[in-house]
Amino acid sequence: MSLPNFMCIGAAKSGTTTLYDLLRQHPNVYAPSFKEPHYFDIPSNYCNGIEWYNKTYFNSVKQQQVIMDFTPSYLYERKAAKRIFTTLGKDIKFLVILRNPVDRAYSHYLHSKRDEHEVEDFLKALAKEEERINDARLKEDYLTELRFSYVSQGRYYTMISNYLKYFPIEQFLFIHFEQEFVANRIESIKKIFSFLGIDYTPELNYTLRSNSASVAKFIWIKRLLQRTGCWRAIIKALIPSLKFRQIIKNRIQRASISSFIPTPLNIAQREEVYQLYFTEEINKLEQLLNRKMNWKA
Repeated sequence: MSLPNFMCIGAAKSGTTTLYDLLRQHPNVYAPSFKEPHYFDIPSNYCNGIEWYNKTYFNSVKQQQVIMDFTPSYLYERKAAKRIFTTLGKDIKFLVILRNPVDRAYSHYLHSKRDEHEVEDFLKALAKEEERINDARLKEDYLTELRFSYVSQGRYYTMISNYLKYFPIEQFLFIHFEQEFVANRIESIKKIFSFLGIDYTPELNYTLRSNSASVAKFIWIKRLLQRTGCWRAIIKALIPSLKFRQIIKNRIQRASISSFIPTPLNIAQREEVYQLYFTEEINKLEQLLNRKMNWKA
């Protein structure tokens, strides 16, 4: 049985799709054809068992040294760390990309807005977040919780501390999104390769940029993909493989969007969100990592 020995667990909306597309080019890295298996955070997937996880995502592993699972929401899900430890053991390596949590929250918000899950303006959406998350948890609706956890998925200290209950900090590589991945991508990739124990390969395409901000070109396609009902059962019968359904859905979604440059937050809004939601978290994170993040607006 082939199972991951490396995971990128977050943070969501921090360049993880671009990094996934970069790393999967490496001949010594195995990446599932579908980026995010969501095995350790979505209960219906986890209940399928480890053999299902292996068969669905890792049955084509050959001699690759690194086998990876790129699911950014693993960092957020409170039960994921223990599940990973219990299933895969203590030696797995983790990558965490840390983006300014204000920018991360705004990017997340724009994604939900694009997909017509969000109707509020940004600041009101943040104010309503706790209520929405509590309601989603009462209903055991994890996907809705993910959609609206704009602030919660940027509380890096809290989420990392949960993982450190099970894994030593030496098993983690933390990449600063702005200072490293954006400003000096090649050196960041070399740092990741060194962490994984694989050689830097100059022939790879390091200029990729995936999953940038976008708007729907065909809103009816978005709405169709989000619909529930008997048509989903028909699709499952026609395409029984979850992996292939995910791949097809992702390709349709990518084809139905176009890039755009969103209106940025102004300085006053950034400062308000930073002070109201993230100051204490960032102070604790800087102490934990012994590093200044320089995110203040």
